[in-house]
Amino acid sequence: MPRIRSPERDKAFEIYKKHGGNIDLVEIASQLNISSGTIRGWKNKDSWEAKLNGTLQTDKRNAPKRKRGAQPGNKTSTQFKPGNKVGEQFKPGHKASEKNGLFAKYLPKETLDIIKAVETRSPLDILWDQIMIAYAAICRAQEIMYVKDKNDKTIEKVQEKDGMEVTEERWEVQQAWDKQANFMKSQARAQSELRSMIKQYNELLSSNPDLATEEQKARIEKLKADTAKVKGEDNVEELDKLDKVLAEIKGVI
Repeated sequence: MPRIRSPERDKAFEIYKKHGGNIDLVEIASQLNISSGTIRGWKNKDSWEAKLNGTLQTDKRNAPKRKRGAQPGNKTSTQFKPGNKVGEQFKPGHKASEKNGLFAKYLPKETLDIIKAVETRSPLDILWDQIMIAYAAICRAQEIMYVKDKNDKTIEKVQEKDGMEVTEERWEVQQAWDKQANFMKSQARAQSELRSMIKQYNELLSSNPDLATEEQKARIEKLKADTAKVKGEDNVEELDKLDKVLAEIKGVI
C-alpha cells in the first residue's frame, strides 16, 4: 500500500517559495518541527529550485509591460529635473545612499558606525592612527613576551584524556631560548611594518606639504624623537620642545 503524501511536504515548499529560495532548510525544518534531512530530501525529490524558477519566469511573462523612463507619479521622475543636483541622493551620508548602498546592506551596525566616524579623516590621519596602534602593540609586547632569564621555562598542560584504567596527559614545554627567539622574530616583523608606515607617512607629507597641518608635520618628528629615546640616543631638551609644540597645536596649553 503506497504511503500517503505528507501535507507538510507542500507546506515546506510554500515557505521556500515565499522567501524566494533565500531561507535555510534548517529554518523550514524548525517551523514545521521536522528534521532538516527530511526537508533536504523533499527539496531534491520535488525539484524545488526548478519549480521556483518556473514560477518566477511565469510571473515575469504575465507582468504588465512598463513604458521606458520614469513612471507618472514616481518620485524618481522629479529627482533629475533642472535645478536638482544629479546624483545628490547617492552621496555619502545621504539617506538614499545609506538605504541602498552596499555598506548598509551587508555590514553590521557596529562597522557602519566606525566607517561614519572615520570618513571625515584624511589619509594622513588614518595612517597615523595605524602607526600609533602598531607602536602601542610593540610596546605592550615588551611586557607580555618578556623572558626573565635563561631559566624562564613555561610548562603548560595542553591535553588530558581519562581512560578506563589510564589517564593520559600531554604537556607543552617552552624553553627560555625558544620564547626569546619567537619574541625577537615577531618584534622584527612588527618593527619592520612600523618603519614602512612611518616612511609612507613621511612621503605623504613631502608630496603634499601644503595640505598637511602643522600637527601632522610635528607628529613624525615626535615619533622619531621617541624612537631615538628608546635606543638611548635621546635629547631631553629637544623632546620637551616637541611635546610643547604638539600641545600648543592641539590647544592643550
